[in-house]
Amino acid sequence: MDEPHDLQGEIRDDYDVVVVGSGFGGAVTACRLAQAHRSVLVLERGAAYPPGAFARTPSEISENFWDPSRGLYGLFDLWSFRSLDAVVASGLGGGSLIYANVTLEMPKEWFDGVSGQWPIGYGDLEEHYPAVAQMLGVRCVPQYLAARMPKSAAFDAAAAGYGRPAVAAPVAVTFAPPGHTPGRPVGTRTDNLHRVQRSTCTSCGKCDFGCNEGAKNTLDLTYLSAAVEAGAHVRTLREVVGIGAVPDGDDETYVVRYRTHTLPGPGEPRRRRPRGVVPPTREVRARTVVMGAGAFGTTRLLLANKVTGLPRLSPALGTRFSGNGDAIGFTTGGTREVDSQRGPVITRILRDDDGGFLIEDGGYPSVLGWVGETYQVGLYGRGALLLVQRLWQRLLHRRRSDIGGGVSRVLGPMGVSRSTAPLLGMGMDPGSGTMRLAGDGTWLDLEWSPRGPGTAEYFATVLQAMRGVATGAGVTFRRGPSGLLSRGVTAHPLGGCPMGRSPADGVVDGDGRAFGHPGLFVADGSVMPTAVGANPSMTIAAFAERCARRILDVR
Repeated sequence: MDEPHDLQGEIRDDYDVVVVGSGFGGAVTACRLAQAHRSVLVLERGAAYPPGAFARTPSEISENFWDPSRGLYGLFDLWSFRSLDAVVASGLGGGSLIYANVTLEMPKEWFDGVSGQWPIGYGDLEEHYPAVAQMLGVRCVPQYLAARMPKSAAFDAAAAGYGRPAVAAPVAVTFAPPGHTPGRPVGTRTDNLHRVQRSTCTSCGKCDFGCNEGAKNTLDLTYLSAAVEAGAHVRTLREVVGIGAVPDGDDETYVVRYRTHTLPGPGEPRRRRPRGVVPPTREVRARTVVMGAGAFGTTRLLLANKVTGLPRLSPALGTRFSGNGDAIGFTTGGTREVDSQRGPVITRILRDDDGGFLIEDGGYPSVLGWVGETYQVGLYGRGALLLVQRLWQRLLHRRRSDIGGGVSRVLGPMGVSRSTAPLLGMGMDPGSGTMRLAGDGTWLDLEWSPRGPGTAEYFATVLQAMRGVATGAGVTFRRGPSGLLSRGVTAHPLGGCPMGRSPADGVVDGDGRAFGHPGLFVADGSVMPTAVGANPSMTIAAFAERCARRILDVR
């Protein structure tokens, strides 16, 4: 079939499996269960984003956030708790749409250090890593490409000055072969559920804003496309709001309640939902439900439905939250060009096993380079000076019409964007946060602090290492805004539904099966009982592969 998959199609009354969310947990399980001939329904609250559909203009970006109460159905879902800010995605493919492509195994040495908190062994994850790597087309950033990116060479030199070598980052990106022009077509339109032609990486640096070329091997283009090919029903703009267990002989059937969101038509203004008006809900039944809505989404849903729908859930629900040790800083100054606006967002990795953390080079799209120049250097001030000079020339009747040199002086050498580079840290944060419902029971609250026991020491170690990397490069290190405000920031929230050996220390077992509700499984980052340390996407996907195998064995 050459037509795009009908993401707004009908939904039957019942399925073998309903999957909630389409990120690294939901997409993987949906694919494997559909390939095993189970009837599968995927409910994704966000919209679909085929290549070419990601926001780029200021007006598009201003509305590219998730808040249905304000008529916003965009890609970025921002959370702000008392001591932590977080960003996650809302769209078909989940976090894969906005992550920086890095697809890295959890280091065995780091797992061994926390293995007592895991009900499974490292081998239980390791056996599934190759399947994930194959499905996502993982490869290291090729040397021929890295050689053209100043930021890669600058990071290597800084790491060497710090005393630890950097290595190429493994990423889920399709690159052109050596000697071929970037942006060349790859595959055919029928390779993916969107039926859109993809092309190879153009090094535009916009990975975290969504890849309009389709070079990023996101979950909608890989696992979910395979799931659809195997017969799965994938439906977008369907937000799950309720889950309840209904006795069914010696087993349970699950009733999943969802509401449908409707996007404004072309040219129509977005409309804020009137206070107290809630869209109607519909129901679908399944013998098995797989939660894949992420650490915040899954935890919030299960907390909201624990009393009335899922009464036997473990009291451990909401515990063991971790931001995966995410930290951000910047190197700036010096004479070496970095040009962090070119290439994949992350290309190189420095690993410190003694401290249990990674430091990665970072990038940002060109629009943020302009923001940095305006803030740091004062483009407005230089522009005002040019206007004053032009007025003075007119008063003196000097009507010079060629002003290219003046405009160039306003822009200046763009030293900030040329020499500033983000440093991204992550590692084995202790993970002692707790989530609970607040207010009227609809909002999620998080008790976590960057100054907590063990957490403060971890962040001090990572930031000191970042300073060392900056010193090795002969440049200045600056902390990010959240750090200066004594707040944490994460793009990798984990925990909330941790796996454990019993209901006393976990919500699910080592296969993702909920204690007390045998047909409910959790396959996303919320099951991680500790930080993963490395970028967690590959470990979440590997666990989801394991979870799918277990479902096929017992359901």
